[in-house]
Amino acid sequence: MIAETHHDEVAIQGGPLPEILLPTNCPGCGIALVMDNLRTHNYVCTECGHHFRLGADVWISLIADNGSWQERWSDVRSHDLLDWTVPKPYQETVERLLEDGLNEAVRTGTCTLSGRPIWLATFDFGFVGGTLSIVAGERLARGMEQAAASGIPYILVSASGGARMQEGVLALMQLAKVNAAVGRLHSARVPYFSILTDPTFGGTAASLALVADINIAEPGAAIGFTGPRVIKQATYADLPPGFQSAEFQLAHGQVDMVLPRTELRPLLAHLLEMYR
Repeated sequence: MIAETHHDEVAIQGGPLPEILLPTNCPGCGIALVMDNLRTHNYVCTECGHHFRLGADVWISLIADNGSWQERWSDVRSHDLLDWTVPKPYQETVERLLEDGLNEAVRTGTCTLSGRPIWLATFDFGFVGGTLSIVAGERLARGMEQAAASGIPYILVSASGGARMQEGVLALMQLAKVNAAVGRLHSARVPYFSILTDPTFGGTAASLALVADINIAEPGAAIGFTGPRVIKQATYADLPPGFQSAEFQLAHGQVDMVLPRTELRPLLAHLLEMYR
């Protein structure tokens, strides 16, 4: 069932959320934003419930208990193996993003949530559209393999446009590699919870993001394999209202629940208790 947003209830957070650059007005309802109030409500508009996109650092602060985050494999970096130059050099793009403080499209590490140890991986859409690269796939696979070996639950936050075209077939191979690691999680009967945020598309949606024990989507998140405009151009079909929204995917059995971000952390803590 779709959970209702309770704007007067503030989620218990692991620590203070970082400030992020946002528009002056909410794109959902147009109301002027009060940044302190918005941050208190996990960057969810208190008027219309619009969920702003978050970077990996904010997701880590939201989910992990304060001071518990220990990042792994942050020194593993991308390289331009194909000498990609269109529309601009790939290596130049990566270096600029690193200078801006971003660290690949996926960050992985361990932490606690309500005192319980977890593995946490989160995509960052700000890094080349959250695309799955060789490095991102390696970080995901390593974390899942260690979670399976240790019996520690694994939580994934997705925001991705799919595989990274600048790395060609080597990026596509990460989908199979990570799904094999997901299979080892399932075989070891280790809990795996997936949180799908806006947007989750391409191979990420078609593979690891939708094969968890419980798939949780944020309200209004766009989730699918190919965007609706491309599908309509290819099929000439009139797509149903809300096609590929989180609510549409819930109605068609692709996700298990649609949950406001302000209620996410308490639910995860409850799931960890249930699956212990």
